[in-house]
This record gives sequence, structure tokens and C-alpha cells, in this order.
Amino acid sequence: MVRTRRINRCALLASLGLSVNLIWCTLAGHAMGFSATPDELGLPVNSRLFFLLGIFAVGAAFVVVPRILREHDRPLTYVLPFASSVGTACFALAARQSLFPPAVLAVVGLVVFGIGYFWIVARYNLLLARTQTFACAAWCIVAALAVESLVLPFFEAFVPPIFQIVTAIALPLVSALLFEGTRRAAIVSSAAETDGALSEDRAQRAGFPSQPRTTSGDWKSLLVLVISVSVLLATVRSFSSIGLWGASPTAGIDVAVSLLCWAGSTALLALFAAVALVKTARWNLKTRFQPAILVVICGLFLVAAQQSPAEASAPLVNELMRLDDSCAHVLFWVVVIATIDALPMPSYRVVGIAAIAYAACSMLWVLLLGSGTLVNGVIALVIVYVLTVVAMHSEWLGAARESEGAAPSHPANPDRPSGFGQAGAPLGTEERTAFAHERTASLSGRQVSQIITSRCQSLAVERRLSPRETEVFILLAQGRTRALIQEELVLAENTVKTHIAHIYAKLDVNNRQDMMDLVLGASSDGKTPNA
Repeated sequence: MVRTRRINRCALLASLGLSVNLIWCTLAGHAMGFSATPDELGLPVNSRLFFLLGIFAVGAAFVVVPRILREHDRPLTYVLPFASSVGTACFALAARQSLFPPAVLAVVGLVVFGIGYFWIVARYNLLLARTQTFACAAWCIVAALAVESLVLPFFEAFVPPIFQIVTAIALPLVSALLFEGTRRAAIVSSAAETDGALSEDRAQRAGFPSQPRTTSGDWKSLLVLVISVSVLLATVRSFSSIGLWGASPTAGIDVAVSLLCWAGSTALLALFAAVALVKTARWNLKTRFQPAILVVICGLFLVAAQQSPAEASAPLVNELMRLDDSCAHVLFWVVVIATIDALPMPSYRVVGIAAIAYAACSMLWVLLLGSGTLVNGVIALVIVYVLTVVAMHSEWLGAARESEGAAPSHPANPDRPSGFGQAGAPLGTEERTAFAHERTASLSGRQVSQIITSRCQSLAVERRLSPRETEVFILLAQGRTRALIQEELVLAENTVKTHIAHIYAKLDVNNRQDMMDLVLGASSDGKTPNA
């Protein structure tokens, strides 16, 4: 198969937009123009706490009212970036004005800043989850981190503090414009491929990677995975230079040294993504991220072992911690992207759960580390490590229980091949359908979901369904209502109806029952799907 090489404008713009968001946040937290603000304000806690409170608020909104947020997506597209710029300006200028109480103005600005920041980042990653392959999404995040770590040292070394503030205020608007360009590029790319057959890569890009939708017994384990990586990221970030806002850790470091550190860190981050994330993409969803989790934990303990680093080794320890933070950042978002298509809930809700877990744990760490009440950081790391291992162990046990319970409730007759009755005579249409239902009834819910997904993908290629039609087809076959499909795929009601009409026409069926008969084996060729 010959693949045409062309620039993926959607992925390119998404990487650039994500890097703009990272630069914006890091400037506000560590740039010279902002670093003096927390001391001048006299806040009782570190400023990052209120930024995290904004992330917690938007995460809660994603969980509680995902439909409302989706319905008001276009107005929010214009309002929140502007509000984020205003919030950043309020935080930067709070101590330099006398019109409002400085502490109040800074806190309000930080909360609004956190809301806008996470909302924009979430939209980028949701777009990647819906339009790009898993590997492409992972590399977009890696590229964004690489650009951010390359630009910041030069920015802090050569740009005056006042221009750092102006740049940070403008970056939310720049990111919003880049997202609009990313969205349009995704639409153009999708339209160009609508009439083509569904390849394996395109099937992933359409929203259903190799992992099928989970059943009710699986989603709790996947939520444990999402929460585990959220807690892990919060812990790594809190013990790195990003955990407490203040002076930049790269300040005073020679630009040439920074460039050398950037090259090494980027190479190691790319190696981590390739080996621990992309290469394991075909593993079971519950275990494929365990190597990456272990790598991040090992990096965390390696740094924690340096309780009193020598002055000469301190920069090296700091770079190692920042690298571990980048690895945890990539892990967090690729887990969210991977589970969006596996969990039977709206995408916004999945992101919201991750945001709440991350923000809550991060706020706890800011209070502990910033107040001086934490007796020993290593003890805290051991606690987090134990909790993470327990979560991982519970998932392995869950997978083992599924394997034990996956055996059919009654053994299949080896002398009864697919498509034949008890006496070996070919089955008729009604008998084939009944036999298919009998076979699927003896399987676990997860196996049924796998069979249905595989059959739907085969039929999609055979009947030349478009990628979006294939998405709707799989959800229909898995029992989703039109309202749930509309919410899950973020589509208008009339759009879903149109897709269903096209699906029925291409499959040559009149209703969902006829469609299910076709999926479960009552097709014109007389074949029954393999269990």
C-alpha cells in the first residue's frame, strides 16, 4: 500500500497551539515580570493554588454539565480566551495599581486564568482525540513540550520583564486563533477523506482505536487509571520547579548550556514516548501504560534521593526533574485521549474527572509544600508510590478476573461449525440470527463489544461508509440511542439523523433490527461473525 506524504496541518497547528499555552502558563508562573508579584501581594499561600482552583472549577463543569458546555462552545470560544487575557493582566498588575485590593484582584485573575488555560488545553486535546491517531496525538504533545522548553530560556534571557508580561497577556488570544485554524484544518482533512475506504489508521482517527468500547464492568478500572496518572502528574509537578510559582529555575543559566540541556531532554522525552507509549499502543488498555507509569515513578524517586544536592549537581537534578515532569505530562494526556474512546461517557466528562483529580492533588501539595508543614518529602513520595502500585495492582487483578470469567457459561459444541444446524444442514436466515445471538449470549459483555466492533469495521469497509458514519454505526450497534450518540460525538441532532439514514441506505436495511441482524450474522452471504 502506497502512502502519500503530506503535511498534517491539523497536528502541526495543534502542536503550536499547545506550546503557546505552555509558554503562557510558564511565563505567568516563573517569568521575571511575574515572579515578584506573590511577595508583593502578601498572599498567605503560593499563587499557584488559585490557578489550580480555576482548573478544578472548569473540571467540575466538564463533569456536571458537559452538554451545556458543548451547546455553548461557540460563545465560549470568544469569551474565555479574552477573559483569560484579562485574568493574566489582573494577576500581573495587581500589585502595581491602587484601584482595587491587590490580593483580591490577583486571586480573581488567577482563578479566571486557570479556567481559561485548562479549557483551551482540553479543547486541543479533545480535537486530537477525535481527529488524529493515538500516536499522532502523543507526538503533538511531545513537540509542544519541546518548543516550550526551547523558547523559554531565550525569552527569559533577552526579553525585558515588561514585554514578558505583555506577551503573556496576548498569548491566550494567539492560542484561540491557532485553535480555530486547527479546527478548520481538521474539517478540511475529514472532508477530503470522507469518500475513501476506512483504513486501520483512519479508523483510529475516526474515534475508535483498536480498543473497543468498554462494558459496565470495565469503566471503573479505566477511571482508576485516569485518576492514578492525574495524581502522579500532580506529585511530580509539585516536587519539580513548576510546583510552586516563583523565580524561574533557568534564570542565570547560560543560553548555550540551556540549549544543550534542551537537546538531551528532548531526545530522552521522544525516546520515552516512542518506547513506553507508542510501541505499547496495541497492548490491553489496562496494562499498556504501566511501563510509562513505572518510568515516571523511577524518575521521581531518583530526584527524591538527592535530598541535599551539592551545588554543582543541583542544575542536573533540576533538569532531570523537569524531564520527569514532561514525561508525566505526556502520559497524563495520552491516557485521557486513549480512554475517551473507551469509557461510555461524554468526552468532556472524562477530561473533567482527570482535571478534578489533578487539581485537587496539586492544591494539597501546594498547601503542604508551601506552608512548611511537610516533615519529609520522601515519606510523602513513598505514600504516593504505594497508592499508585495499589491502583496498578487492582487493574491487573481486574484483568485477571475478566480472563477467569470470560469462559462461556456452557461449552460450545466442537462438532457444530458456524452456519450449520445440529444435523449439519445449512441454517436459514432466522436460524443463523438465533445462533449468532446464542453464541454472543454465552460470552462476556467485553467480548460481545469486541465482536460487534470488529464486525462493524468490516462492514464499514465493505459498504464504503465514511469515517463519521462508521463511528455512528458502531455506537448504534452497541445500543447507543441517538441522544447519546449526539452527546458522545458532539454532533447536532439533525446531523446524527442524517448519518443514520445514510448508514441504513448503504447497508440496505430499513431499521435498527435489520441492521443488528446484519451485524450479528444474518447477512446475504450466510456467514456468521467469528466469536
